[in-house]
Amino acid sequence: MTRKVAVALTLFLAAAAAWAQSPAPGPSPAAPLPRVAGAPNSTSRLMSRLGRNRNSGAAQAQLASRERVQEMQTTLNDMHALLKQMQAKNGSSRSKDPVAKANLEMWELLLAHLDKEFNQLEATLAREDFEARRAALYNQAYEKAAKEAQATNGAITGQTPPAPSASAAPKPNQPKE
Repeated sequence: MTRKVAVALTLFLAAAAAWAQSPAPGPSPAAPLPRVAGAPNSTSRLMSRLGRNRNSGAAQAQLASRERVQEMQTTLNDMHALLKQMQAKNGSSRSKDPVAKANLEMWELLLAHLDKEFNQLEATLAREDFEARRAALYNQAYEKAAKEAQATNGAITGQTPPAPSASAAPKPNQPKE
């Protein structure tokens, strides 16, 4: 029994150490900056490049977070299996050993606490994933608006014809006279 407890404790400490050594995810992406009227086009290109780099870094951080969550899930599953084995062994021996009962209760409390933290971590990751998707949609809308503004500015100066917008309302048919 003490060997199993030692193995389980070692497994738990190894998982906690691995969790502590892994890098924390970076900050969530900020909302894009609005384009200033009259700003040069190179600035908007630079901002879009910076946004792409920020999004790729956030995606890598989310991937690392998902990997850590999967490792934690595997460790918790192993610990639950070990606890069930300990309970089965203790139940089959019908011992009235108070130390063994206290040990099992301690492991049950520990796993309950770790399960609760794991669920909170999953919820946090889901929230971060939602925020990243929302930021990506805002970035797409920002880029589309910047392209339309650039096309409009080009049309005013006579450089290029304006690109039709999907959001533009259709013009009503005019009767022939």
